Amino acid sequence: MEKLRTIRCIYCIASLGMLVKVNDIDIIKNKVKVTKLDIDDYGSIIPLKELELNIPDDKSVIQILQNTSYAAIFTEDNVEENNSIIILANGMTMDELNNEKNKTIDKVANKR
Repeated sequence: MEKLRTIRCIYCIASLGMLVKVNDIDIIKNKVKVTKLDIDDYGSIIPLKELELNIPDDKSVIQILQNTSYAAIFTEDNVEENNSIIILANGMTMDELNNEKNKTIDKVANKR
C-alpha cells in the first residue's frame, strides 16, 4: 500500500500538479494558503510563490490538507493564480518528500 501511495505522489508531481507547503486553512471561507515549492538540482526545497487557493466542498480534500504539511495538488485553473480551485490533493510525508529530493539529485548526477 505504501509503495502505491509513493507512486501516486511521484505521478502527481511529475504531471501538471504542483508541490506545496500547506501554511493555513480557513474552513469557513474554504481557502488554503500554500507556498508553491520546487526542488533544485542539489535537493534543496525552493519556495517559489505564495498562493491562496479555494478548497472545494469535498471533505476528503480538506482532510488531506489538514493532516499534512506538504502536498502535491492539482487545480482547475492556472496553478499560478490565486483563487484557483483545488481539484485533487495528495498529502506527502517527510519520507516521500526526501525520496523526491534524492531522485532529483540522482537524475542530475546521472546527466553529468
